[in-house]
Amino acid sequence: MSKERDCIVEAKEYYRFLLHRYYNGTATAAEEEELFAALRTNGDEDAWTTLIGELHASALPDPAYNPAQYEDAIQAILQPAAPVRKIRSYRWYYAAAAVLLLIAVGGYWLQRPATKAPATAMATNAHDIKPGKNGAVLTLGDGSQVVLDSLNNGVISTQQGTRLVLQNGQLSYDATSAGTVNYNTMTTPRGRKFQLLLPDGTHVWMNAASSLTFPTAFTGPTRSVTLSGEAYFEVAAQPNAPFIVKMNNETSVEVLGTHFNISAYPDEAHLSTTLLEGAVQVKAQQQTRRLQPGQQLDINATTGIATLNKQVDTLAVIAWKNGILNFQDKKLTTVISIIARWYDIEVVYETTPPDITFVGEINSDVTLATVLNFLRESGMHFRLEGRKLIIKD
Repeated sequence: MSKERDCIVEAKEYYRFLLHRYYNGTATAAEEEELFAALRTNGDEDAWTTLIGELHASALPDPAYNPAQYEDAIQAILQPAAPVRKIRSYRWYYAAAAVLLLIAVGGYWLQRPATKAPATAMATNAHDIKPGKNGAVLTLGDGSQVVLDSLNNGVISTQQGTRLVLQNGQLSYDATSAGTVNYNTMTTPRGRKFQLLLPDGTHVWMNAASSLTFPTAFTGPTRSVTLSGEAYFEVAAQPNAPFIVKMNNETSVEVLGTHFNISAYPDEAHLSTTLLEGAVQVKAQQQTRRLQPGQQLDINATTGIATLNKQVDTLAVIAWKNGILNFQDKKLTTVISIIARWYDIEVVYETTPPDITFVGEINSDVTLATVLNFLRESGMHFRLEGRKLIIKD
């Protein structure tokens, strides 16, 4: 009996070690896999809760951590008012909040062990579809196009004195000797994303299925660009030259120097501007709204009605920029649109899409089969025919 008790103590200490490693971000892939396997198979939920509670109590306080906020979030996960489908997370954002989410997600695993997808789950797909990658098409001022993901590092073009330099997946503009100004358009097709350094030093990350039109040099009293799709901007500060992002004929964002994300896909029902740092003014329907960091202005693309969300998860908003497909609190149609753009697939709904809200995230470097298996485990029914995903319910 003593030997058995010693084994239990050793196992508990080892799980505490794995939790600390995971919490500190030092766990290896094998250790993470072992930890998650233990969560799924070891049914002593009280023991896990105690271990995680000890870790939480010993952690340094995070100034961005609001216990009440995450308690509400966890209750929404555990007792949703509407159907919620869980996508297993590969990692969690916050330091202190990670512990609470681990309790919530771990509890879900302990109560309902994951089921393996049938061996024939992907039988309709002759080849697994790879995830998107870095790449873009640049349309120059004369209308010619350059496919950037097929080029080596170096100067790829010179336009009226402005040098275009490609370096490790980022295009930059050197306008120190600029003459006549041309307009270029950076386009990221479905299944591609790219980084761009504008002539004024503004850093832009472009998501899949997006385009940005901009001058080869900023010479006037304002710096104006036009966006379709989604991009994250870190604007170079120039107090005398406001930076303006136009989304359509009626909506624009004006800043001096700040960090923000814009989602303005033409096939989506909403346009959103999310501020991470600084301040922006959003002009829509002849009205101007000023945002503070952590706020998001959501605009109905049909009615033009604007809704201000005063506290949003900004890290979730820019997860795409950091290599994450974030499905947190998103409806089925939004989740499927994210998947379709990144994996460049067509989606067909055989019936009216069910009103489902998802929870979780997954790395964007996994294959489509991995993502679809997670969706299948959530209870969804679909089939994949080539690059066409057919949703049944």
